[in-house]
Amino acid sequence: MLSVFLFARSCVRVRFCLSVILLALSLAIVPGTVNAAEGRASFAALLAGGLSPVGLGGFHSTPARYAEPAYGVSYYWLDDVAESSWNFSLEFGTDAYRVGAFVAYESMDSLYRNLYSEASYAKTWAHFALGMSYGLGMEWIPGDALWTRLRFKWAYVIKWRNVHLAGMLSGFVNDGVAPVVGVHWISDESVSAFAECDFDYLYVGASFRLKFVELYSSYRFPDFAVALQFSFNGNLFGGSYARGFKHNSISWNSVQVSRWLKK
Repeated sequence: MLSVFLFARSCVRVRFCLSVILLALSLAIVPGTVNAAEGRASFAALLAGGLSPVGLGGFHSTPARYAEPAYGVSYYWLDDVAESSWNFSLEFGTDAYRVGAFVAYESMDSLYRNLYSEASYAKTWAHFALGMSYGLGMEWIPGDALWTRLRFKWAYVIKWRNVHLAGMLSGFVNDGVAPVVGVHWISDESVSAFAECDFDYLYVGASFRLKFVELYSSYRFPDFAVALQFSFNGNLFGGSYARGFKHNSISWNSVQVSRWLKK
């Protein structure tokens, strides 16, 4: 009887997530452009946007992306806690494929260290992309234990005009697999939007651009949280500051610098 109840609750949660995603898509059909912002550090998932079909990769990002050759460095830190993360992202490719790499070094006081590296590959077509990633995490307590974990991601994206439907399965070996689905609206004007669901939380967000300045906002439900990012994009360079926070929780901050390898 309990299993039947849990299954029914799971179905309700799935239907709720898909319904809200479809609603967000209908509301997002306005002129827009821009890559959805995402958190590259493991503790900064609140920016979401991980299923965006373009953009430098991070800890939560999908490997099924279209290539925009670039590299970037970011630094994340928590308020009132000595925990931080340095991150480096790189990607290159053509209309037919994308190769990406991501490296993150996370530290917390003198208690914990984590070095995570990930390589990803995507085969891309005009209206479809398939991608996978392989990640290796090395975690240790200084002067004590060290352990490693393997992580995999499998993902796809379907493009129809300015709409991108995406899904991803990811997880560490022996820890199970976590699914996420979403929809992104990206066009060539000043507004874009997305909705993503990992079947525990729903993330919705939008971005607004005025010439070289861009503002991203992302919200999480039902355990409400919010993240904001302010970006400046020049001809080949970009920089941003982001902040995520929620009630009775530690807030985080980040600064990011990126360089595109071609116009």
